[in-house]
Amino acid sequence: MEGTDNPKPIPAYYCCYLLRSTVRHASLYIGSTPNPIRRLFQHNGVAKGGAKRTARDKLRPWEMSLVVEGFMTRVGALQFEWAWQHPERSRHLDSDDELGSQTGPKPSANAKTGKLKPKPKARIRRSLKAHLEDLHSLLRSTYFSSWPLRLRFFRADVYGVWRLWSDRVPGRLPDNIKIILDGDNVAKAPAKQDDGLTVVGSINNLSVDYTRIEDYLEKSMFMLEDLEDLQCGVCKQSISPETEQIAVCPLSDCRGTSHLLCLSTNFLDAVNEPDLLVPAQGTCPSCENIVQWPAMMRELSLRNRAEKEARAILKRKEKRIRKESAATNASSGLRPSSIEPTTLPEDDLGPDWYEGVDLESDSDFESQKKHRSSRPPSKLEIVIEDSDWDDAELVE
Repeated sequence: MEGTDNPKPIPAYYCCYLLRSTVRHASLYIGSTPNPIRRLFQHNGVAKGGAKRTARDKLRPWEMSLVVEGFMTRVGALQFEWAWQHPERSRHLDSDDELGSQTGPKPSANAKTGKLKPKPKARIRRSLKAHLEDLHSLLRSTYFSSWPLRLRFFRADVYGVWRLWSDRVPGRLPDNIKIILDGDNVAKAPAKQDDGLTVVGSINNLSVDYTRIEDYLEKSMFMLEDLEDLQCGVCKQSISPETEQIAVCPLSDCRGTSHLLCLSTNFLDAVNEPDLLVPAQGTCPSCENIVQWPAMMRELSLRNRAEKEARAILKRKEKRIRKESAATNASSGLRPSSIEPTTLPEDDLGPDWYEGVDLESDSDFESQKKHRSSRPPSKLEIVIEDSDWDDAELVE
């Protein structure tokens, strides 16, 4: 898990992506980033940064053919990226797995001693088909299958390869993992989909900051400053935001609030799945509408773990509204008595405040040999090495 001494809010956006050369389609690259718009510029040499493997001019420009989005932590995205980059080494893609991804030969037993011989080195597969097969298997693995992930396909031919494999493999993706047809797939997809599944048409149109939840954040902070008549929608007891984790319904016309533990227990009891530890969604006890758990946790973590930044977001919203109002008045010939300046003061955080540190991973296997972690790898879920994110940890 991420460090608990100074916990950070759930990222506004974080994804793993499959990069493809537009010049040579066989050249592929897997990475992760909180800002795919900026990262694509870096890979293409328009901005500083990027990975060494994508720096060759003869392979540029690159395109992001698909992204896997919806990660609730940076470490979670890094775990997924590592497993996708190294399927032959990942414990989530065993060779005897019934999921259908063939990651390497099985170890054999010594005829005399009966002991298993060392597992033969797996052949590393780098084709588009292999990457998509491994992705499909990762999404169905025990560890990742319950995560609220979404696959956003920007290239129709890549989605076609995915469909061919999906239709053939015995296993199916769990219902909580959604497919979004975007980019040149748009003709096949509805213009608007439900709850975060909106088609954007291009990588450049992705919402990678907290703007999409600013109304929700403003509502929650306003409500919890005035506790009159507020109580937990589940246990009906009073709430105390100063000492308790309080979840607020994301719907604009609902004033529902609940203790975090009460609400999660209520959601989990409703689905009656004993192995499920974190709910995906549930019915708000106040308005009785279906609400998404990840959206609620993103707002809660921002409100509780980054209050200064949350208030900066609301200040920015207010200034943007003033600027838009001033522009409207100017176009209509009205002359306001005073217009507030719209430039953020130096102590305010800009739209990329959360990305001030370069959080990209995009680790090269060769460079990992030179920068291996000094911490012992025993009893680790996965070892994340050579990340550009300075705070990356070993995850137990």
